[in-house]
Amino acid sequence: MRLDGRVALLTGAGRGLGRAMALAFAREGARIVAASRSEDEVAETAWLAQELGRESLAVVADVRVQAQVEQLVEAALATFGQLDVLVTSAGIGLRKPLVETTLDEWDALHETLLKGTFLTIQAVLPVMIEQQRGNIITLAAPLEKINVPGFSVYCAAKYGVEGLTIALAKETRRYGINVNGIHPGGFADTSMVRSTVPEVRSGLLDPAEMAEAALELAVQGPRGLTGKIVDGHKALKDSAA
Repeated sequence: MRLDGRVALLTGAGRGLGRAMALAFAREGARIVAASRSEDEVAETAWLAQELGRESLAVVADVRVQAQVEQLVEAALATFGQLDVLVTSAGIGLRKPLVETTLDEWDALHETLLKGTFLTIQAVLPVMIEQQRGNIITLAAPLEKINVPGFSVYCAAKYGVEGLTIALAKETRRYGINVNGIHPGGFADTSMVRSTVPEVRSGLLDPAEMAEAALELAVQGPRGLTGKIVDGHKALKDSAA
């Protein structure tokens, strides 16, 4: 059990990539704090982790709201007393020409993907700094594949997440904290992809593949791989070669 004794907090854990990573961590012994805006979905994730024999906590939280993020971290610490792994996988999609994108759509996307990542990391960092260890994993995107018409606003937010990840890794390395981003290497078989890219129905990637690659980042000790954006699909293929 490579994560035995560790606690992992995952936002966006109600479904898709977030749930897949939460369950992969649970299989390796981690206690799980699953957060999402959907009470039913996050409760199911926590239940599935419990079915694997792991303690888990479901928390309804909106990563766009600082007070809710702070309450999420407080609940995790009150329950488990530590935080070893953070995955910021809360996300929404948007595929729309820039000229047709409303300010409300821009704000909703950037507040979820970029502001939500910032707020969650900022709330967890003091805990990891005090512990002098921790692994932070952001949800990146295969930007070279989605730099196409209709995804300009989404790409702008994900480029922000990528820049935050790489620069933050330099700030936190002295504390024994590793910060990396991960993406599925293409279109993953999630409800968000099915709604934003409905024409793609074959070749969708199994979220469990990226979850296995995320696990390799989650189990690292202090001063491990940091400041990298990992293609989860490629990493899994390389490890199997």
